Amino acid sequence: MMEPRTIVPDNDPSEGPAYSGPLVITRGGTYQGNWQSFDPAVAAVTIKTSEPVVIENSILRGRGNLIGGEGVNLTVRNTTGYGLNPLTNGAYPGRFISIYKAVNLLVENNRMQGTSGMYVNLFTGNSGAGQTLKFLRNQVRNVDGRYVNAGGKFTGKSYRVQAIQLNRVARVPGMEIAWNEVINEPGKSAVEDNINLYESSGTSKSPVKIHDNYIYGAYAVNPLTDRNYSGGGILLGDGQKDSMDIAGGYAEVYGNQVINTSNHGVAIAGGHHHTVYGNRVVSSGLLPDGTIDPNANVGMYVWNIQGRSARASSTFINNSVQNNLVGWTRFTATGKVYYHNLWTPSCQASSGNICKDNQDWPTPVSPDVERDEFTFWQKKLRDAGIVVGVSGGNKTAAASP
Repeated sequence: MMEPRTIVPDNDPSEGPAYSGPLVITRGGTYQGNWQSFDPAVAAVTIKTSEPVVIENSILRGRGNLIGGEGVNLTVRNTTGYGLNPLTNGAYPGRFISIYKAVNLLVENNRMQGTSGMYVNLFTGNSGAGQTLKFLRNQVRNVDGRYVNAGGKFTGKSYRVQAIQLNRVARVPGMEIAWNEVINEPGKSAVEDNINLYESSGTSKSPVKIHDNYIYGAYAVNPLTDRNYSGGGILLGDGQKDSMDIAGGYAEVYGNQVINTSNHGVAIAGGHHHTVYGNRVVSSGLLPDGTIDPNANVGMYVWNIQGRSARASSTFINNSVQNNLVGWTRFTATGKVYYHNLWTPSCQASSGNICKDNQDWPTPVSPDVERDEFTFWQKKLRDAGIVVGVSGGNKTAAASP
């Protein structure tokens, strides 16, 4: 088993706090406690106010979303969340946080396990007053979109979920996704892209900052048999491409470590003014048990998925992929190793898309190299004085009855 998998042990089911039932917050303030919901349709915590709310030093578990709300001004910190099996036909584990029309959101120093990640659909805050979205120093384990049947057994299919997804959060300054640690295991997770910007953008003066994250693993539900898996590490410019008002753009991606995420490490699939530099993107092309990952594809790509239509091409401009360190292993049908570090069919000078000065990984990428990246990450945290995940009095709870 790879070292990153062991840094947070499984929960001891003999220990844990007492939980209260689902909480509905109707007034601003600071809330601390342990809440749970065994109904997939009811969040463990639901926020029904636009007044500032802080949830901190808490433990949540549920068969649906753990925190949900509309039009919220919310801070979540130092909180642990466990996604439980929904035990409902056609359902998948709930999100740690799911927000519609966010006014302001800060999610920092939390730990989540077995949830389907963090999701924001639309932003309605006042950017001029400093309202924005930030996801900082969170520890994420096994982002899980696997569908179950009525008996709670996994069906072999999944919903496309992400560790962090912004959906149509357009032209918002001040956004940041930084110092998060995300680790997924095959057979215990089903994540599409770990970080996905869908029709989302910053501004020319204040691009979305996606930096200094550690991302390990992105796998199909059944990695050895599912041959059409499209998920990976970080995906920019996802969604509609033929309108500058909608196409994703103005994101700055740097200092990240993306490791063993199958289909791609970091990718620009559309949009404009994305800058990607100084990232470490590596894969041995092997699953943790040493078998070949048939979905291992490419370290980084720049490809306009919408094709060559004039309208789509008009929004795929001024993207830059430079000075990244990449080593992405693939295998032929006969088991021969080759490297597919970069694929850049849409890097054309005429459109202002630049791909240059990227470096190949200097040695063969083995599982040992991947393990060394986790050591690199831990040293990076120490040197920067960064603490990832919860700290202090947040006691680990039993994840499931």
